[in-house]
Amino acid sequence: MPDLMPTTSRRFKRQLIDAMMVMILLPGAWPAHGQTADTGQASGHCLQTAQILDLAEYLASTGGAPDSYDRVAKAAFDSPLGHATQMTAFEENQSLVFAVAGMQSHESTAPDGRLGEKVTSWVRRLIILNASTFIVDDEFDSPISPGMNVGCISSSMPPQVSGGEAHMVEASGEISSKILFPNNVTFEVRRIGQGQAEESYLLGISPKDLSLGARFLQILHVGTGSQAGGAIQSELTTAKGNWKLNVTDGDRVFRLILPPVAEGAGEITIATLEGKTLVSSRPFPSGILPHGPEGNRLLEYWDSAYRHKAPAPWDIGRPADELQKVVAGGKVGRCRVVDMCCGSGTDAIYLASQGFDVTAIDVSPTALGQAQQKAHDANVSVRWVLADTLAPPDLKPFDFLYDRACYHVVRKQNLAAYIETARRFSHPGTHFLLLAARSDDLVPGGNWGVTEDELRSDFLTLFDIEWLREISLEINRQEIGPPAWSVFLKRKSTP
Repeated sequence: MPDLMPTTSRRFKRQLIDAMMVMILLPGAWPAHGQTADTGQASGHCLQTAQILDLAEYLASTGGAPDSYDRVAKAAFDSPLGHATQMTAFEENQSLVFAVAGMQSHESTAPDGRLGEKVTSWVRRLIILNASTFIVDDEFDSPISPGMNVGCISSSMPPQVSGGEAHMVEASGEISSKILFPNNVTFEVRRIGQGQAEESYLLGISPKDLSLGARFLQILHVGTGSQAGGAIQSELTTAKGNWKLNVTDGDRVFRLILPPVAEGAGEITIATLEGKTLVSSRPFPSGILPHGPEGNRLLEYWDSAYRHKAPAPWDIGRPADELQKVVAGGKVGRCRVVDMCCGSGTDAIYLASQGFDVTAIDVSPTALGQAQQKAHDANVSVRWVLADTLAPPDLKPFDFLYDRACYHVVRKQNLAAYIETARRFSHPGTHFLLLAARSDDLVPGGNWGVTEDELRSDFLTLFDIEWLREISLEINRQEIGPPAWSVFLKRKSTP
């Protein structure tokens, strides 16, 4: 059932690459391991120790990242020109921060400042655990240019390097870093701006694999003294490309699944050292989730509805009657369908069991974790997408849209965004089954839905109405559900 009140928002690299911004790299190969060479300035995509330390301090002080979006963008995706790369996925909560962006680097610049012709593009996935452990996953969408600074970190003091591990000390804290993949490369250091007031050092990886699709994974830990080194344990399994990473940080064990970006956003499970599950398996986001103080409160409100022993009232545990009628009556045949605000996935699983190609979207990670398990138990396949329905990721248009009890809530928040999602998700001829609460002054509490005039006004520009009839919206209580509408629409050929 739905994420009823999203306020803002995995699968396709094109969405990520479309969001890429330009960053500049200087030419020149890395020196031999353990040596320090001189060069002009740091490369554009390099992490900055000062920014990482500031971000970690902010996350720790706020106890759950109430508004870390801009800080994450600056620390992980900014260029030296101040151009922040647009993120395509983002989530923040007390346990983690997750961010994804498509990135791009030109091998060099011309003397007049123009960008070089050789371009390297990649997707960066950043995961922050416990405010102090940073996982940086760079997956390259084009062959890596020789001499490119992969996985680089800029610091004001010379890093201490030993093979694939490094330690950096700054006035505000310390950072330890370890290359998790590939395991046949080492860290190397070069000096930036020797003899200048702003002399610094560049720590990076000298890649041996320059091919399309290469991935580089490193883990950074922020702390002071002994906290910065040896405080975490990690184990990576890379079989069949569906990477599994276990990280023990303090009293928690994080189990991550990190597939190639084009195949999915990945998943996470969190447990105690004793094995008690704190967060059941759930997906990472595929879009920008609501964030900041208000967005976090909203997410917690809807996600908490799925963490109680008793199901939420709208989670009826069986397919909706109107949906079954549409499928059984042949109004829609097997096709590509999206369940907008799918909740714990009952309707999406039903559609999959009937042979539909199903994508299901919700803003609640707990709901989608439950949906994944239910789909596994039912032996059906559904693409679960953690995203905001009002600002979803780019997806290929569908042949059938389905919404049970989402539209009537978000209508008062951002109707234009909802209609835009319906437009993006549909094509001429797409059918749309909409189940929405009905405004009814004769029924106690029935005036919070929508009227017939509002429905017609909202949808008639894009859709023709085949039927619009009165029903009751099922709930898992003994009383009759609230008054509702069943609306069956078809996308017009124009506009």
